[in-house]
Amino acid sequence: MSERLLVAKCEAWALWRAAVLQARETAQVKTALVVSVIQPVVLLVLVSEGGLRADPRRTTETVFGCMMIALWSATLWGAGTLLRREMAQGTFAALLVRPTSLLSVLLGKTLGIAALGLVRTAVATAAAVPLLGLRPALPGASTTAIVIASAVLSAAAMGLLLGCVVFLSRANLRIIEALGYPVFVLGGLVVPPEMLPSVLRWPAQAVSLRHLSDLVRDTAHGQAPHPAHLVAVLLLTTLYLTGGVWALSVVLRRGRVRGSLELV
Repeated sequence: MSERLLVAKCEAWALWRAAVLQARETAQVKTALVVSVIQPVVLLVLVSEGGLRADPRRTTETVFGCMMIALWSATLWGAGTLLRREMAQGTFAALLVRPTSLLSVLLGKTLGIAALGLVRTAVATAAAVPLLGLRPALPGASTTAIVIASAVLSAAAMGLLLGCVVFLSRANLRIIEALGYPVFVLGGLVVPPEMLPSVLRWPAQAVSLRHLSDLVRDTAHGQAPHPAHLVAVLLLTTLYLTGGVWALSVVLRRGRVRGSLELV
């Protein structure tokens, strides 16, 4: 076995184990339960009172949008505080001396957070939708698989970027608070962008989960998936991941320059 293949297998194993262990840890966090289970159900209850049942396309878009809002919140509060928690628990320095790269470990952790969040949200939504009398259309099996994988990967890349930015900033939790609700309103997941003033519609285009919501809405109602949505998800996920890798390099560089991660 070549050395490169052996390194790749070690990195893949580190990513997988980090994802599994982080999912187990996140499952015990009450905040994660609130944002991934209680929050989407509450949102569905609120939107179901506004005549949503009369429009099947709007029902599909809103139900999936509530799921994506929950995934965003789970990523924001789970992955956004990841490095800060590792530092507070005294485990961050230990991650740096592992034989595998820190990127593989952290990306695995954000994948675990995103995957657990999406599974919890899907189960909660599946239980709440029939009780509320909502009948969203479902896309085909292949589209569903693509959307699930894309949502988890995009949220994980987003989480890596958020975690590093929060770690680098003195504002830390203030950044999370500042990002939370603007995405609720301007992200195009629950509030359609066309209901907003034209000057406030552009932020929705920077949210990959919004494009996934549009993809589900179209395919669930028999339309061919629009290439623009697929390209946007791929491009934005790549940008999130590139930004996360760059921010992680800044974290490590500052630690080396200052001689201590405690001063980052």
